[in-house]
Amino acid sequence: MHPMHVISFPKSGRTWLRVMLDDVGLGPIFSYDGADHLLRRHLTDLNPDKTRYAGTSVLLMVRDPRDTVVSGYFQVTRRLRIQVGSLSELLRDDRHGIKKICHFNLQWFAAGHQIHRFAILSYERMHKSPSAALSAVATFAGIVLDDNIAQSVASNRTFQRMRAAEASGELGKRYGDILRPGQRNDEESFKVRRGIVGGYRNYLSQADLSYCEEIIAETGYCPRLDQAMSRWAVEQLAVPDRRLPRNNRDEIA
Repeated sequence: MHPMHVISFPKSGRTWLRVMLDDVGLGPIFSYDGADHLLRRHLTDLNPDKTRYAGTSVLLMVRDPRDTVVSGYFQVTRRLRIQVGSLSELLRDDRHGIKKICHFNLQWFAAGHQIHRFAILSYERMHKSPSAALSAVATFAGIVLDDNIAQSVASNRTFQRMRAAEASGELGKRYGDILRPGQRNDEESFKVRRGIVGGYRNYLSQADLSYCEEIIAETGYCPRLDQAMSRWAVEQLAVPDRRLPRNNRDEIA
């Protein structure tokens, strides 16, 4: 079986998923598929042709574009140190903002049928039930986790524990600088920053919120997301191929 690719726009929640998958011995290939903020590509420069993934297994991770863009602002300014102005300016910047996020995800929704094995995981569903999401992703990748293992890993990787592990340097020892705070005394510079569904409301002005709604409506994002999830939600498509070896189960437990 080919290794699973996990594709997402930056700040869609993949760090949390990555740590949990590593805890159970899964090592998929992670990619932003050309959307990395460091590249500063305009949304029109994103490649809609996904045929290079046609024969592979792809898990697309998505998150509410409003939460994604707010989290992206702090990634860009506090960790990557890219000069982009205010949150309102980044929001409207087609190299980083909400229109690019929608465009990226919509390209993948349109290409899903071309991929040999394609599934979607939403951050919101993972937030609601981390152990169920972990089990579904592992099964999609070809491993069936014991329920107790999935629950144990999810309990050990709650937001509070993940943040504490970043602050203590535990995650930094495993992953290097990508999982160390930008500034230890700046909470907004943590890689594991807030982890709240709908937290964008605490950061966006009414004008910014209205702009987001305009873009989401203009692109038809919500109905197209619903259609994609109804067809490709990982919870529906996960099909077991083999059992996790006994020695791995014992080690994780």
